[in-house]
Amino acid sequence: MVIIWLPLAEEALSGIFRFYNERSEQAAIKLVFDIRQATKQLAKYPEIGFREPLLAYRPETFRSLIVRKTYKVVYYIEKGTVYIADVWNTRQDPENLRNRIYIDTREYKFNREEANER
Repeated sequence: MVIIWLPLAEEALSGIFRFYNERSEQAAIKLVFDIRQATKQLAKYPEIGFREPLLAYRPETFRSLIVRKTYKVVYYIEKGTVYIADVWNTRQDPENLRNRIYIDTREYKFNREEANER
C-alpha cells in the first residue's frame, strides 16, 4: 500500500520536531524517526492500528498507532492508500483531535476531488 501524509500530519510532525529541538536536537531527530518508522509498517499491515474511538462517528474508519506511549498516528485507509491524517499528542484535549481531523480531511478531499475534475 501507498502511504500519504496529509498536510495536518506533516505540520504536526514538524511542530513536534521544533518543540523537542529546542531542548535536544538528538531527541527531536530520534522521536521523528521513530514516528516515521512506525508508519512504514502500515504499508504492509494497514489494519495494525486500533479503531480510533474519538472518530467513530466519521464515515472513514480512522485507526491509531501508538508511538512511544504519548503519540498517536491517526490514519485511515481508502482505495489501497493509507492516509496519515494527524500525529496527536495524547496529553491534549481529545475534542481538539475531532476538530482538527474534521477540518483537515474535509479540505483535503475537497481539493483532491476538485483536481480530479480538471
